[in-house]
Amino acid sequence: MKIKFWLSALTLTLIIGSLSATGYAKTYVQKGYGLTAYAAKRFKTVNNQNCFVKQPGTYSYSPNYLAAYTFQTTPTAYNSVGGNQTVQLKTDLFLPVSYHQSGDLGNPQSIAITPSGSSAYVMYTKSGGANTGFVVHYNLRNLRKVVHTTNNLAAIRQATNALQKNTLNPQYQNILANIKVGPTFKTGHGQSLAMNPKNNQLWFVQNPGTAGGYTTVQRLSKSTLKPCTTIHYRLRSNRHNRVTMGNNLTFDRSGHAYFSSYVSGSRQLKIYQGTINTHQTRFNLIMQGLANRPGTKNQSIGYNSANNRLYFVSDDSISSVPVAKLGHLDSGDIQATTFNSGREFEGLTFDHAGHGYLLTNKGAEILTGNFD
Repeated sequence: MKIKFWLSALTLTLIIGSLSATGYAKTYVQKGYGLTAYAAKRFKTVNNQNCFVKQPGTYSYSPNYLAAYTFQTTPTAYNSVGGNQTVQLKTDLFLPVSYHQSGDLGNPQSIAITPSGSSAYVMYTKSGGANTGFVVHYNLRNLRKVVHTTNNLAAIRQATNALQKNTLNPQYQNILANIKVGPTFKTGHGQSLAMNPKNNQLWFVQNPGTAGGYTTVQRLSKSTLKPCTTIHYRLRSNRHNRVTMGNNLTFDRSGHAYFSSYVSGSRQLKIYQGTINTHQTRFNLIMQGLANRPGTKNQSIGYNSANNRLYFVSDDSISSVPVAKLGHLDSGDIQATTFNSGREFEGLTFDHAGHGYLLTNKGAEILTGNFD
């Protein structure tokens, strides 16, 4: 089902808002409301399989991470243990945990990958709970070549460790040439970095704001790795519906934006669809959500263009729905997968072939798997 957005000429006029240049990012303040009106009592849920996974009290480390003093040489592998979809995850690359100083790349929050799967952009915060951070661009194609040529999965971490200790050699310099660390800026929580496959733009939620108050989303420059556009808009409607934007974001192949949120006091999940650009930023609530969200934390939302599905990510639990049936889902449409890794699942993204790339922490790594 295609969901259309109807805007009056007056609304379009108000959406344009005002433009100013503040610092390094052009800033747009949207005067019109950014939420389509809806009747809350009409919201319903599909009774999907309950694959809820509770957040662990303490997250686990990847196998051998501490024993190997971070220089892991054996790939991590996890097999799903529950749900109605079987998935196997295996290490693609171990990411650095240090660059200029110990642990400064130890807190990745979200990942966006190019359609070809050749490059990744990872957003980090400087520490847990911090609202400042930076983005690192990884040339995955070249880094994979180095790792496979040397048959050493620890090569990337060894190179960044050598940089920190000023003991570089030509091989390490070659690795570092494929890692670009961007400047520090206000990232917010950092969970929402996403690439729009229609125009290859990178966006993230810098500040979800308060219910009905101003939300801030920013576009990230792929060349400077810092924000180049800022949009402030209000997630409220002329019926006084008021929403706080989730700290997650993804885009489908048509350029539609999505975020999800949990319903307080329940295990329900809500889905919002809309558009994000400098001319029109607007969302509407899909009037059917999930009765059972995947887990405690709303870590991430991802989109797979190969099967046209949205993925809702919690720790050790991932659920997905077909975009074509949003608003008219049956329980059999929902796929779910659970694991028992104990790891923090930071983000999930896909290349155009449908290969999934899962970002995890302790220590930072990208795992790959097929979510058919």
